[in-house]
Amino acid sequence: MARKSDHLEIKRDARKELLDLPPKVSRQIQETIERLGTALNEGRRPQDIAPLRGRPNSYRIDSGEYRVLFELHDDEGLVVVFRIRHRRDAYRGL
Repeated sequence: MARKSDHLEIKRDARKELLDLPPKVSRQIQETIERLGTALNEGRRPQDIAPLRGRPNSYRIDSGEYRVLFELHDDEGLVVVFRIRHRRDAYRGL
């Protein structure tokens, strides 16, 4: 069971990636991030998150054709979104 998340942070690069997307896609991703935050605040992890190999405490959640990559720090109650990209580019350069 996940610990309650007290803080959600979106890194500068991820925020820029979100703003560069078409409005419909941007809204869809924002809803996904809100759903993630709500689930973690309720003390549970969404069923559709998956860990990233080779990066401790890092996960991804799908939002249509896009992937939201984030770090989850249960001990601090912190979620840090660090990348929002199309699925074909999401994992390059990790």
